[in-house]
Amino acid sequence: MSSIAQVQQQRFFDCILEIKPDQTRYGYKRQAQKAANAAARPQHTTAGRTLLDIEQQAAFNRQAGAIAKQQFVEFTQAHLHDQVAEELFLKLGKYDTIASTVFNLADGFPAVLDVLSARALTLSQLENLINPVDWLKEDLLKLVNQPQYRNKTPSGNFIKEIKPALGLLGLEAMQQILPVFALKRSLPHATDPFTGFKGQIWQYSIAVALAAQRLAEETGENPFVAYCAGLFHSLGYLVVARTYLRTYQQVKQAAMLKSRDTRDTELTDALDSLDADASFLNSCFQEFSANISADLVAKWGLKRLPLSQVLDQFAEGVGFSGASRLTQIVHQAVYFVQAQTLRKYKLLTDAEELQWMQDVQIRPEHRQLLQQTRLDRLEID
Repeated sequence: MSSIAQVQQQRFFDCILEIKPDQTRYGYKRQAQKAANAAARPQHTTAGRTLLDIEQQAAFNRQAGAIAKQQFVEFTQAHLHDQVAEELFLKLGKYDTIASTVFNLADGFPAVLDVLSARALTLSQLENLINPVDWLKEDLLKLVNQPQYRNKTPSGNFIKEIKPALGLLGLEAMQQILPVFALKRSLPHATDPFTGFKGQIWQYSIAVALAAQRLAEETGENPFVAYCAGLFHSLGYLVVARTYLRTYQQVKQAAMLKSRDTRDTELTDALDSLDADASFLNSCFQEFSANISADLVAKWGLKRLPLSQVLDQFAEGVGFSGASRLTQIVHQAVYFVQAQTLRKYKLLTDAEELQWMQDVQIRPEHRQLLQQTRLDRLEID
């Protein structure tokens, strides 16, 4: 990813995580860099200070004013995130841990994706692959039994079998619907304290997928591969968000139990006032998400769909000129959707967007095409 894309992606996630420009930022640091970066928080640390020297700082705060107490709270937050960073490095470096963080799509679903990419596909073939995947069957039947679809059948009766459901919606619609069901299953149940993130990342993923599909249609590339790559490049964000939120709460809870045991009310109060930090989460997105998306999809073992190749190039940071055309298309879709949001909130200048557009080499007519394309919902008859 180019420097301009990295800057704007951080700004985009700052926007949807509602990070204020003037707030203290806590960033993930690679393990090898921690010693060198220890001086990055001069207001909160001194040379040689260990993680729970916080108790000593608390003694000072008893005699200090509001500013010093706020510094203590920030020090405590930074300290927690040192521990969180260590835990995340271990957790997100193991595939088994990553896979257990999201809904398991590997059982049966990859075969469905593969067959959807086939040129010749029958209702019976797709039915046979969907039937054993209970969650996919359940979601599909739930969709077709909504009034706007069921009323299109001659009898209007409740649909209980997959084949008539597929016949009602059509095979072409399945290429959009079934991958979306998979992403929906992978969403975290809750993302508190970032209450808007779940809905925002959902809308973002759909928009990138539709934008990539439209560009692929226009340029003669495979629209289904582009759509799936645009959709599933977000899997890493879901894993990182859920893992960070769980880890932060675990680390904070352990610290609070220790402070209560030692009857350190200053530290307990400071810890109690803290919550997960959006800026730290954003830095984790930059560090981990692309690799995690690629690893998850690679384990699906897709035989027909070259999805791994696209996401691997994202993870490896292959330069735009050296990337495959499908990877370039997804980069262009990501640019367009993120830029839309940044422009909406007046966080992107004309000069910055021009540089970004040049970086992803999107043609003016293709950008105009996306401006005329509805990216907020699936077009299902």
